[in-house]
Amino acid sequence: MSFDGDTNDGIKRESQIRLAAAEYSDYVEVDTSAERAALDRELESMLTRLEEYGSLLERTRNGSRHSLDDMVPQVYSHYQALQCTFRGIENLERLVKRVKTDLVKMEAAVSQAESDLNPSHGFAIRPLFFRKEQSVPQSTSSHRNFERPEIFHADDYFTSLSESETASQKSLGTT
Repeated sequence: MSFDGDTNDGIKRESQIRLAAAEYSDYVEVDTSAERAALDRELESMLTRLEEYGSLLERTRNGSRHSLDDMVPQVYSHYQALQCTFRGIENLERLVKRVKTDLVKMEAAVSQAESDLNPSHGFAIRPLFFRKEQSVPQSTSSHRNFERPEIFHADDYFTSLSESETASQKSLGTT
Protein backbone atom coordinates (compact mmCIF):
# COMPACT_ATOMS: atom_id res chain seq x y z
CA MET A 1 0.00 0.00 0.00
CA SER A 2 2.71 2.31 0.55
CA PHE A 3 3.59 1.84 -3.04
CA ASP A 4 0.12 3.01 -3.96
CA GLY A 5 0.47 5.92 -1.57
CA ASP A 6 3.69 6.96 -3.19
CA THR A 7 2.11 6.85 -6.62
CA ASN A 8 -0.87 8.77 -5.38
CA ASP A 9 1.44 11.33 -3.80
CA GLY A 10 3.44 11.47 -7.02
CA ILE A 11 0.31 11.98 -9.07
CA LYS A 12 -0.90 14.63 -6.67
CA ARG A 13 2.38 16.34 -6.69
CA GLU A 14 2.50 16.27 -10.46
CA SER A 15 -1.00 17.68 -10.74
CA GLN A 16 -0.13 20.43 -8.26
CA ILE A 17 2.98 21.24 -10.27
CA ARG A 18 0.91 21.38 -13.43
CA LEU A 19 -1.64 23.58 -11.74
CA ALA A 20 1.06 25.91 -10.37
CA ALA A 21 2.73 26.02 -13.79
CA ALA A 22 -0.58 26.89 -15.42
CA GLU A 23 -1.20 29.66 -12.90
CA TYR A 24 2.33 31.02 -13.32
CA SER A 25 2.02 30.84 -17.09
CA ASP A 26 -1.03 33.10 -16.84
CA TYR A 27 1.19 35.70 -15.14
CA VAL A 28 4.01 35.31 -17.64
CA GLU A 29 1.79 35.15 -20.70
CA VAL A 30 1.57 38.61 -22.35
CA ASP A 31 -0.74 39.59 -25.17
CA THR A 32 1.60 40.96 -27.88
CA SER A 33 -0.96 41.05 -30.66
CA ALA A 34 -1.35 44.86 -30.44
CA GLU A 35 2.42 45.46 -30.52
CA ARG A 36 2.82 42.92 -33.32
CA ALA A 37 0.10 44.65 -35.37
CA ALA A 38 1.84 48.02 -34.87
CA LEU A 39 5.19 46.53 -35.93
CA ASP A 40 3.57 44.90 -38.97
CA ARG A 41 2.03 48.25 -40.01
CA GLU A 42 5.36 50.05 -39.56
CA LEU A 43 7.19 47.35 -41.50
CA GLU A 44 4.63 47.52 -44.31
CA SER A 45 4.98 51.32 -44.40
CA MET A 46 8.77 51.05 -44.59
CA LEU A 47 8.57 48.49 -47.40
CA THR A 48 6.18 50.77 -49.32
CA ARG A 49 8.53 53.74 -48.93
CA LEU A 50 11.47 51.58 -49.99
CA GLU A 51 9.61 50.52 -53.15
CA GLU A 52 8.72 54.17 -53.89
CA TYR A 53 12.33 55.20 -53.41
CA GLY A 54 13.50 52.38 -55.68
CA SER A 55 11.06 53.38 -58.41
CA LEU A 56 12.05 57.04 -58.05
CA LEU A 57 15.70 56.07 -58.31
CA GLU A 58 15.00 53.97 -61.40
CA ARG A 59 13.03 56.80 -63.06
CA THR A 60 15.84 59.24 -62.27
CA ARG A 61 18.42 56.84 -63.66
CA ASN A 62 16.38 56.33 -66.84
CA GLY A 63 15.80 60.08 -67.17
CA SER A 64 19.49 60.79 -66.69
CA ARG A 65 20.43 58.19 -69.26
CA HIS A 66 17.88 59.62 -71.69
CA SER A 67 19.13 63.16 -71.06
CA LEU A 68 22.74 62.11 -71.53
CA ASP A 69 21.93 60.22 -74.72
CA ASP A 70 20.20 63.32 -76.12
CA MET A 71 22.21 66.16 -74.63
CA VAL A 72 25.80 65.00 -75.07
CA PRO A 73 25.59 64.95 -78.90
CA GLN A 74 23.88 68.35 -78.88
CA VAL A 75 26.53 69.84 -76.60
CA TYR A 76 29.27 68.38 -78.80
CA SER A 77 27.70 69.78 -81.99
CA HIS A 78 27.41 73.23 -80.39
CA TYR A 79 31.03 72.96 -79.30
CA GLN A 80 32.00 72.17 -82.89
CA ALA A 81 30.00 75.17 -84.11
CA LEU A 82 31.75 77.38 -81.55
CA GLN A 83 35.14 76.28 -82.88
CA CYS A 84 34.46 78.36 -86.01
CA THR A 85 33.66 81.35 -83.80
CA PHE A 86 36.82 80.77 -81.76
CA ARG A 87 38.90 80.72 -84.96
CA GLY A 88 37.25 83.98 -86.04
CA ILE A 89 38.11 85.59 -82.70
CA GLU A 90 41.71 84.39 -82.95
CA ASN A 91 41.93 85.75 -86.50
CA LEU A 92 40.48 89.06 -85.31
CA GLU A 93 43.10 89.27 -82.56
CA ARG A 94 45.87 88.59 -85.10
CA LEU A 95 44.36 91.22 -87.42
CA VAL A 96 44.30 93.84 -84.63
CA LYS A 97 47.98 93.15 -83.88
CA ARG A 98 48.80 93.39 -87.57
CA VAL A 99 46.85 96.67 -87.95
CA LYS A 100 48.75 98.15 -85.01
CA THR A 101 52.06 97.10 -86.53
CA ASP A 102 51.08 98.43 -89.97
CA LEU A 103 49.89 101.72 -88.45
CA VAL A 104 53.26 102.21 -86.78
CA LYS A 105 55.00 101.45 -90.10
CA MET A 106 52.70 103.81 -92.01
CA GLU A 107 53.23 106.64 -89.51
CA ALA A 108 56.99 106.15 -89.78
CA ALA A 109 56.78 106.18 -93.60
CA VAL A 110 54.63 109.34 -93.60
CA SER A 111 57.02 111.05 -91.19
CA GLN A 112 59.93 110.08 -93.42
CA ALA A 113 58.10 111.33 -96.53
CA GLU A 114 57.31 114.63 -94.84
CA SER A 115 60.90 115.10 -93.82
CA ASP A 116 62.02 114.23 -97.37
CA LEU A 117 59.72 116.94 -98.75
CA ASN A 118 61.48 119.40 -96.50
CA PRO A 119 58.71 121.95 -95.90
CA SER A 120 61.30 124.63 -95.14
CA HIS A 121 61.84 125.08 -98.92
CA GLY A 122 58.46 126.71 -99.32
CA PHE A 123 56.25 123.65 -99.79
CA ALA A 124 53.48 123.61 -97.22
CA ILE A 125 50.68 121.13 -96.95
CA ARG A 126 47.42 123.05 -96.81
CA PRO A 127 43.86 121.87 -96.40
CA LEU A 128 42.00 121.23 -99.66
CA PHE A 129 39.26 123.79 -99.01
CA PHE A 130 41.68 126.71 -98.67
CA ARG A 131 43.70 125.81 -101.71
CA LYS A 132 44.66 128.71 -103.93
CA GLU A 133 45.87 128.39 -107.44
CA GLN A 134 49.47 129.30 -106.80
CA SER A 135 52.44 127.62 -108.10
CA VAL A 136 54.52 126.17 -105.37
CA PRO A 137 58.21 126.52 -105.91
CA GLN A 138 59.73 123.11 -106.46
CA SER A 139 62.79 122.21 -104.60
CA THR A 140 65.78 121.50 -106.77
CA SER A 141 66.98 118.75 -104.52
CA SER A 142 66.32 115.21 -105.62
CA HIS A 143 63.26 113.62 -104.07
CA ARG A 144 62.98 110.02 -103.18
CA ASN A 145 59.94 108.11 -104.34
CA PHE A 146 57.52 107.23 -101.60
CA GLU A 147 57.41 103.53 -100.97
CA ARG A 148 54.16 102.48 -99.46
CA PRO A 149 54.58 99.90 -96.67
CA GLU A 150 52.87 96.55 -97.14
CA ILE A 151 49.67 96.50 -95.12
CA PHE A 152 47.24 93.79 -94.09
CA HIS A 153 44.56 92.20 -96.23
CA ALA A 154 41.38 91.22 -94.39
CA ASP A 155 40.96 88.20 -96.68
CA ASP A 156 44.09 86.72 -95.12
CA TYR A 157 42.39 86.71 -91.72
CA PHE A 158 38.76 85.91 -92.49
CA THR A 159 37.14 83.33 -94.73
CA SER A 160 34.21 84.26 -96.88
CA LEU A 161 30.70 84.01 -95.46
CA SER A 162 29.74 80.99 -97.56
CA GLU A 163 32.83 79.06 -96.38
CA SER A 164 31.96 79.87 -92.75
CA GLU A 165 28.36 78.74 -93.21
CA THR A 166 29.50 75.49 -94.86
CA ALA A 167 31.94 74.77 -92.03
CA SER A 168 29.26 75.60 -89.45
CA GLN A 169 26.73 73.30 -91.11
CA LYS A 170 29.25 70.46 -91.30
CA SER A 171 29.99 70.77 -87.59
CA LEU A 172 26.27 70.71 -86.78
CA GLY A 173 25.78 67.62 -88.94
CA THR A 174 23.44 69.26 -91.48
CA THR A 175 24.25 69.48 -95.14
